[in-house]
Amino acid sequence: MAKKNYNESIFDEYFQKKDKINYSNVTGKLSKRDKRIIKILNEYGIKDQFCLDVAPGTGRWLQYFKDHEAKYIAGIDISQKSIDNFSKICNKTQKADLEIDKFDFESYYFDIVVSFMTLEHLRDPELYLSEIIRVIKKNGLLIMSIPNIVSLISRVRVVLGIMPQAVTNDKTHIKFYTKKELIQLFKPFDQVPKMIPTSFSLNPFNNNKLRVPSNNLTKSLDDHLLFVVNIK
Repeated sequence: MAKKNYNESIFDEYFQKKDKINYSNVTGKLSKRDKRIIKILNEYGIKDQFCLDVAPGTGRWLQYFKDHEAKYIAGIDISQKSIDNFSKICNKTQKADLEIDKFDFESYYFDIVVSFMTLEHLRDPELYLSEIIRVIKKNGLLIMSIPNIVSLISRVRVVLGIMPQAVTNDKTHIKFYTKKELIQLFKPFDQVPKMIPTSFSLNPFNNNKLRVPSNNLTKSLDDHLLFVVNIK
């Protein structure tokens, strides 16, 4: 049996504790980010589409695809425990290390690909990005998000002598990007990410409190960078 790498071990341990997930609709108290994602997905249209979630974690967005009548649903993750949890939702799953493994799908296969809070876990994202772009159809939709290392509360925390929550909240976070760096990251693939405003917190000690909706002028302050790529 191959030895697990660090991320695989961490995520297997995490998702082992989440083996009794209630796979219902993406409901409850939705964040501004979730609402934006739902709006983007619904405007594009999910019914009869081929959908992929790269590193779906609990599988909540896979369930959203299913609830909205996607024709084909797939998930790729490094954690077998995570895959075991969401596999019943999918037509196909793949266990993969996103830095070294290619996706087991044909080129131009998916209409919609999502990958939330994943890029920051990768030392070298080149294969991950190239495979995502390879498997999306022309005019397909890609939605991604990452923690914002230069969010408002991150800046305030640094002034106060405290590390940003993007660093302290998850020990598998190893690389962060600003808006300009994300644009450069996609440039070799001839794709342009578009940043979507969500919200930011005014509380440097609890980012769930004192939240403020953002707009195109203030989106650089958001706690997370949510972005869309309309594949050329």
